[in-house]
Amino acid sequence: MRDQHERAKHDAEQARKKPAKNAERTETFTAVEPTKPVGFVSVCAGDGLAELFKDLGVDTIVSGGQTMNPSTDDILKAIESTPAETVFVLPNNKNIIMAAEQAIPISTRKVIVLHTRTIPQGITAMLTFDPDTDNEANAIEMQKAAEKIATGQITFAARDSEFDGHSIKKGELMALLGGKITFVDTDLEKTVMKLLKQMIKRDSQFVTVIYGEDVTEEQAAAIEEQIQAKYGSKTEITVINGGQPIYYYIISVE
Repeated sequence: MRDQHERAKHDAEQARKKPAKNAERTETFTAVEPTKPVGFVSVCAGDGLAELFKDLGVDTIVSGGQTMNPSTDDILKAIESTPAETVFVLPNNKNIIMAAEQAIPISTRKVIVLHTRTIPQGITAMLTFDPDTDNEANAIEMQKAAEKIATGQITFAARDSEFDGHSIKKGELMALLGGKITFVDTDLEKTVMKLLKQMIKRDSQFVTVIYGEDVTEEQAAAIEEQIQAKYGSKTEITVINGGQPIYYYIISVE
């Protein structure tokens, strides 16, 4: 586990060094012939996350995520443009899993769709892949590893609403744990620390914080300092510039 975390940390640092792009990613997929046994397609939004998945071995990125769900055709084109006989697909969102699975019977490749529901689950799945293991065993182990990851997300309310028993006003911050709203707040730093307190257990070893396009490097550095001060003696902290929209922060704990 520590080796995997170090690899993710190294890849995150490499991705951080690359110039950020503010324009939306536009993908052009061209069908190709398979030239290797196994390939990977990952769905994500944000240039930092796209670079991270590429560094972890993903061949093809499909731009999408919350509120920007790609279609089955988008995923199929990405699969067909991946030069592999077998293609693992990481939807990284519960709303995209079905669209990905619908590509299975119409693809010319063997397609394995992992039920990754969050970005951290997708990252963990990629870190778990073993090139010396057969595809079926890999799929089982990658899924098992992904399901062990706790995912927290911080976003904002686009309008006044009632959700999961919470009365939410437009602009308020929503903290989600496992996809469900756990509390509402107005202070971003306090929200991060409060959410982490709910996520971190006695046996937690690693914390990964992925900050989005609406968080500055200075803000991210400030929250990293707070997390290090509170949890750094017991857990290893990694902060990544994901550049994702919608979510100020995506947090994983393992």
